[in-house]
Amino acid sequence: MDSIQSIQVFVAINLFVVGLSHFIRPKIWVDFFEFLHSKNNARNIINALIPLAMGSIILAFNFIWKGFEVLITLYGLSQVIKGLIYLTFLSIGIKTLEKLYQKRLVHLNGLDLLWH
Repeated sequence: MDSIQSIQVFVAINLFVVGLSHFIRPKIWVDFFEFLHSKNNARNIINALIPLAMGSIILAFNFIWKGFEVLITLYGLSQVIKGLIYLTFLSIGIKTLEKLYQKRLVHLNGLDLLWH
């Protein structure tokens, strides 16, 4: 498997696992964002470094602007931009986290759902 295929598998695994955890265990994400909410400005740094790292890895190995691969490149680019914005314009990152903190967890027929 070459490096391009490897990064595609890396992205697929990460998006699948994180997406599945959002669906199956949304409470852990609520707990995570409540933890971030309690950390003042440090929450912005934590919330920026995660997508910055993911996006940087993707762009380093999958900088392709044709075919299906462009979707992975665009995803990586969006993550780098998100990290850049959150680290350089603190108010944007803090407002975004505040909106997430306002969401509530609702238990409905055995499913935990995030709700406003």
